Amino acid sequence: MRFERIFDDLEGQFAHQQQEEVRAVSEDLTRAEQAQLTLSDRLRGAGTHPVTLHLDAALRVGGTVAEVGQGWVALAGEGGARKAVVPFAAIALVEGLPSRARPAEESLRSPLGLGSVLREIARDRSVVHLETAAGRVIGRISAVGADTLDLRSLPTGESMAVPGSSRITVTIPALRAVLLR
Repeated sequence: MRFERIFDDLEGQFAHQQQEEVRAVSEDLTRAEQAQLTLSDRLRGAGTHPVTLHLDAALRVGGTVAEVGQGWVALAGEGGARKAVVPFAAIALVEGLPSRARPAEESLRSPLGLGSVLREIARDRSVVHLETAAGRVIGRISAVGADTLDLRSLPTGESMAVPGSSRITVTIPALRAVLLR
């Protein structure tokens, strides 16, 4: 009887040790997998969860992730229409981001670069609010270069460019967000 208890105790210790080894290996694999995740992967994993992008101390943009491209994310509003395009370089914090991720080939991935998206907005002649490092500018994107974009500014309250509207060049690194009206 005594030997049976000793063997039961040894079996229990062995089973416990095996469980601990499996748990440790599993935790190591999880950490290794998470180390490979990019912001792009995590944003695609957000699904329908609303996220808030903190671009600086006072500037926040919220919505659901509509598209994720090479170096940018598009957020949608309640109707599902694109409401903002934000370069990854402008994002300081992300609130509401789940820990799961989607593989790169899944639906929200866009092959377009930021310049292509900005040119698409320019073709649509959409009125935009550009949030930049120097402040907000309202107008229509008229041209997109390799590292700049030109905007025809609109006087407050105007929906069309008027005589005297100025052409403003914004450097892409200074761009924080493009908010579509």
